[in-house]
Amino acid sequence: MEKNTPTTDPSLKDLIKLAGYTQKSFAQALNTAYSTVKYYVSGEKMPGVKIFADMCRLLDKSPKTVMKSLGIDVSGIPDDQPTDQ
Repeated sequence: MEKNTPTTDPSLKDLIKLAGYTQKSFAQALNTAYSTVKYYVSGEKMPGVKIFADMCRLLDKSPKTVMKSLGIDVSGIPDDQPTDQ
């Protein structure tokens, strides 16, 4: 049985703060409503692919890190790594 370790994976709220945004300024940078970002932070809604990509860019974090912050299970999803060929 796996144990959830929230101390190792920052929440979306933490990532937003670490990137120097407030939720309101993050919403403005995403060109979306503040209430929408609040729904993402609370886990009530999930962003679409375009917004998700913009979130990764603004937060300067990998898609897997942002997915984890949204509460998405990323086990079994490979990392992008250069191949040794």
